[in-house]
Amino acid sequence: MTAHTFFHSRFLLARAWPALLGLLLSGCSTLGSVGADTFTLQGELPADFALKAQAHYGGSESCSGRGHVKTFKEDYEKVLHGYKFEIPVSYQDGLCDLQLVRVKLFIQARYGEKDWQQTYDNGELLVVAKPTTEDDNNLPGRPEPIRSECSWLFQESRLNLEISKILSCKGAGARLNRKQLSQQTVMLTFTVSPREKPYRDNTWIEFPEGWRPCLPKEGWQQCQDPPVFKTYRNNNKECTIYPNCTE
Repeated sequence: MTAHTFFHSRFLLARAWPALLGLLLSGCSTLGSVGADTFTLQGELPADFALKAQAHYGGSESCSGRGHVKTFKEDYEKVLHGYKFEIPVSYQDGLCDLQLVRVKLFIQARYGEKDWQQTYDNGELLVVAKPTTEDDNNLPGRPEPIRSECSWLFQESRLNLEISKILSCKGAGARLNRKQLSQQTVMLTFTVSPREKPYRDNTWIEFPEGWRPCLPKEGWQQCQDPPVFKTYRNNNKECTIYPNCTE
């Protein structure tokens, strides 16, 4: 090879390299892109609530094993506040066209200023491509509004020797029709019940003034019969009734 031929070959390779690199990267699974079609998930959150939504995408048999997760987040606020997520209904992973299969919901809430005074409950929006049940055949084209009512369940915390709470949200889920999901708005609103209940039945007894804790039966968690009441500690105070501490 002459010097002229050698340098001419390097010149052609240098000019062709950008195009060749682009071609190689276009098939790389790490360079994904969201689809143009989206649907809107929006609603309201109570004060001191936050919401995280994880959109999960999966492929067909030819793209078995491929998947993608995209996360959306609305943070805590001390007042009633809204959220709005624009969620793609597809995701391009190389040559694989991944479709939205579910949106996992993590409903987060706090009931105090301490780090441990927060918890969460789960929900899920399942995206149905083909009817799997009789109900799926009747999925409306326009998604119905979803309303989830959350409640606080309280108990004595052994770790912190105070009252701790667990969040329970009912109705935080639905089945959505994929064929008619694009450009739609799914309304999902959360409310919180003002009435709190014990986490375990028959461990506190309700009175007009509130809930009083009782001593358990030997080897059991439930109250003795007749009940024998006890005190509990909360916010460094000795209390007899929840939530007001004293009657």
